[in-house]
Amino acid sequence: MRAAVGENAGVAAVGGNGRAALPGVAAGRPATGRAGDVGGVVLNSEQLLYFELAYSERSFSAAARKVPVSHQGLTKSIRALERELGVTLFEPDDETGMPVPTAYADELYEFAAVMDSNRRLLDEAFGRLRSEATFTVNVGCSHGVLGAYGPGLIDDFMAAHPRIEVQYGECNDAMCERGLRDGQFDLAIVVSPLTEGCEGMPLYESPFYFWTRRTGPVARRAASQGRERLAIEDLEGVSVGIPGAGFKCCEQLKRVAAAHEVTLGRIFEMSEIFRLYEYAMDGKGVGFSNGTLVGLPVFNSDDEVVAMPLDELRWGFSIERLSTHALGEAERLFWDWCVVSARGIVGNELAK
Repeated sequence: MRAAVGENAGVAAVGGNGRAALPGVAAGRPATGRAGDVGGVVLNSEQLLYFELAYSERSFSAAARKVPVSHQGLTKSIRALERELGVTLFEPDDETGMPVPTAYADELYEFAAVMDSNRRLLDEAFGRLRSEATFTVNVGCSHGVLGAYGPGLIDDFMAAHPRIEVQYGECNDAMCERGLRDGQFDLAIVVSPLTEGCEGMPLYESPFYFWTRRTGPVARRAASQGRERLAIEDLEGVSVGIPGAGFKCCEQLKRVAAAHEVTLGRIFEMSEIFRLYEYAMDGKGVGFSNGTLVGLPVFNSDDEVVAMPLDELRWGFSIERLSTHALGEAERLFWDWCVVSARGIVGNELAK
């Protein structure tokens, strides 16, 4: 892209790096991310702004009031610019003492006008490219999270934001956290607590629920004490079906049981929720569940099986990012979508 600057100024070349050079003035310093080069001298946007105001106002004081900056500060900037260019830009009027632009100033003003025009064109081009751009957000999801939201979380988001594609992978909690740390995922919706080295927003929380037979020893013990909720002591010697290695729920159960000196029976490690329901239905022990599942019709086919909460154990999830990762626009939109959508999840105690 090339633009003529003045009748006899030659050509101001604006290269791919966005800088421009006006021939015929003193050579100077290398450019490093400033507004433009004039004969090799670096001009920053502040210098050009002060100069343009002084040129159009014909008064350093009036120009300073428009920024605002002190009269001394603006004058100092103009004088420094003259030294860098090796030319005089303003001379005092013989009668009024007001600054009068020189021929060098005329040429620099036209050069600055071209720079301003090119910057506006560049901003418009960037805006057009942003509006046409597509973005991909890679999300890791702990098993059970998408089921808690119900169908449509990701599809509905992409329908509302057609230029954003969400790619997701479901895995156990440990693999989800590892994928986030290793950069496989931009974001992760992970079973709580938050991953070390990450920042996040809690989305959902409820007690652990355990399916058990209504006439089984666990339910009978609670009923005998007038309770409809379980205590950790009710699991003394009881076999428990629960997602195992790599799942935080199993780690939490073992930790809390040990803290209360409760000896659990057999741990049946299984991540398929229907198998856990069947484990309780068959009278083999209790089966883990959470507040998003216990009210589903598919898990209410047998009146003999009841889901009982255990408040000392908590199940929930958060949306997370690495502390060193700044959210992009597409990631922020999906983050906010997940936060708002979580308020409607059944049994969400955080939404109260």
